[in-house]
Amino acid sequence: MSNFPGVIVIGSGLSGSSAAMAVVESGLPVMIIEKEKRLGGNSVKAWAGYNGCCTSTQRTKGVKDSVELFAADTAFSAFKTHNVPANELQKTLAGNSGPGHAWLENYGIKLPVLSQNGGHSAPRTHRPTKGGAGSYITNSLLRKLKKNDKCQIITKTSFTKLLTDLSGRVTGVEYESADGKTSVNALAVVLASGGFAGCVARKGADGLLAKYRPDLVDLPTSNPPSATGDGMIIAEAIGARLMDMEYVQVHPTGFIDPNNPEEKELTLATEALRGHGALLINQKGRRFVNECWHRDWVSEAEKTQHGSIYIVMNSGVAKDCAVPFVKQYTGLGLLAHFESGRAFCSKYNVPYDNFCDTLKVYNKLAKRGYSPCGKDRFENAPFYPEDKYVVGIVTPLLHYVMGGVEINRNAECLNKSRQPIPGLFGAGETTGGVHRKNRLAGNSLVDCVVFGRIAGASASKYAKARSRL
Repeated sequence: MSNFPGVIVIGSGLSGSSAAMAVVESGLPVMIIEKEKRLGGNSVKAWAGYNGCCTSTQRTKGVKDSVELFAADTAFSAFKTHNVPANELQKTLAGNSGPGHAWLENYGIKLPVLSQNGGHSAPRTHRPTKGGAGSYITNSLLRKLKKNDKCQIITKTSFTKLLTDLSGRVTGVEYESADGKTSVNALAVVLASGGFAGCVARKGADGLLAKYRPDLVDLPTSNPPSATGDGMIIAEAIGARLMDMEYVQVHPTGFIDPNNPEEKELTLATEALRGHGALLINQKGRRFVNECWHRDWVSEAEKTQHGSIYIVMNSGVAKDCAVPFVKQYTGLGLLAHFESGRAFCSKYNVPYDNFCDTLKVYNKLAKRGYSPCGKDRFENAPFYPEDKYVVGIVTPLLHYVMGGVEINRNAECLNKSRQPIPGLFGAGETTGGVHRKNRLAGNSLVDCVVFGRIAGASASKYAKARSRL
């Protein structure tokens, strides 16, 4: 058994890389253990952006927002009632979102594009001018960590066990690679190993998804097969409390690849498309839902439809989302371009007269500024049949796990008595309590940054105290 005089972080996604950077900032060494060959985890597949309030970008654009409003939106997304106030974790998320944005900017990670996604009371979803937000932020941090002498990164290595002493304090980890099993003592451990929505990519025959939500195992997923919730299982084995495990988010828009319609691991059609005005049209050529509603509501509405569901962008939406979304999705063969609405309808056997009638009604609602379905934002309206269109076929898919290891506002992992487990910290999708029943669109990346930084700082403080004993 070897000794590591610092903090071990399990997982190299945005929560893990944020935690590792916080450890480095404290002056301690950090070791990142990654299951896959590729770094970045599921974070590099996140598109929508980083939610932040009271940021420099909002101030520049004259956007009025507040910590209280952001926290309230997060709480309402979970339970769909204003009678359940924001909890401590949600307040911590909102309160640290602006400083997290400034922290990223300090590392040269700029997010100048601002949009308002479903469930938000103000434009607060930040993204870069090029590339997906998740890959841009995560890879930017990882590039800096790779160059830092205090950071050691191990890939293609499976985390298998948490080491503890007789008092229950976490003292290190066991991991397995091609060279066999290795045990390493460390001053503290941060769990940032992700969720379990990737189980279906390996047929969902076993694992946490089948245990907690067997009704969902037949859905496709945006997650890789490696997202199996290992950290949750291993933490529970030493007494950690798991919470909200049944709350698995079904995202309403995953692209169906026309060339491989039975594929289980799909590419997400980012929320930003609908945030900029894209419509959801059913096989009959009708709208059937407020496209800017919360994800769970939109997904439920989709389940009632028969035939294909299309995400439809006019030239205005397509221009706003050209870089990186439309360009990249088109390159993947997931979007088709049409010279007119008639051409789109002809291609997919959608009744053209119904489509024209739908647009006519929608344009009247947009002019009025409100729809009976609750929609009050009509970006890039009006829609005309004669315009050019960009269209993809979408379906609900597994996207995110709200539950996990319970943590407190200091990112300490809690045991079944809700007391901190000494030496164990957590962040990101491995943990529960932040999002509760439903995650607000765009809250994954900010969760990773905020609680990743807190976990890294808390683990470093704990580690320094232990090293002095």
